[in-house]
Amino acid sequence: MKISGAIFDMDGTLLNSMEMWQGAAARYITSLRKTPEPDLGEKTMNMTLHELCSYLKETYRIATTEAKIAKGFNTILREDYLDSVDIKEYVPILLEKFKQRGIHMCITTSTDKKIADEILARLGIRDYFMEIVTVEDSNCLRGEPEVFLNAHELIGTPKAETIVIEDSLLAIKGAKDAGFHVIAIEDEYEKENRRKIKELADQYIVSFEELL
Repeated sequence: MKISGAIFDMDGTLLNSMEMWQGAAARYITSLRKTPEPDLGEKTMNMTLHELCSYLKETYRIATTEAKIAKGFNTILREDYLDSVDIKEYVPILLEKFKQRGIHMCITTSTDKKIADEILARLGIRDYFMEIVTVEDSNCLRGEPEVFLNAHELIGTPKAETIVIEDSLLAIKGAKDAGFHVIAIEDEYEKENRRKIKELADQYIVSFEELL
């Protein structure tokens, strides 16, 4: 397959950040001196920021606006990103290879755009990507086709020559529904969905070394 465009998911795909993401909501609730549900991370993992803040406000009876909840949550998320998140093996080598081949690249993410911009810059890979497209920007739910279609429009490459690289079953379904060739990268936090992911994706890889 000729590749002229690549749309990368960020968390769990380029970055080893799913453990941090799953614990962020609990850390925010704990900061309010409230006790988080044991499975809060699993319940909220696939929520957009708007859905997450609405859920936290209602479930934990937080007496403030959803906008202020979002600000507090993002503050904790940013601290965790800058403190503990690292890049997956072979990612810099792959991105440089794609750049040398003239492949247009874009990020899709559920993370706040400013935070995503900052963490990618800290890791030294921000300049490889033309744009960061968030679920919030696309006004859709996590994993819905719109975010991939919006990213594709920005990079401007032929659809038949554009790949999506994702780790989660939900997002892989969305990318396939949008009509893209999907490469699934293995991530520990999707191990229960591994069989379904392998059936749905066009290609399944354990490491980015396989694409070099």
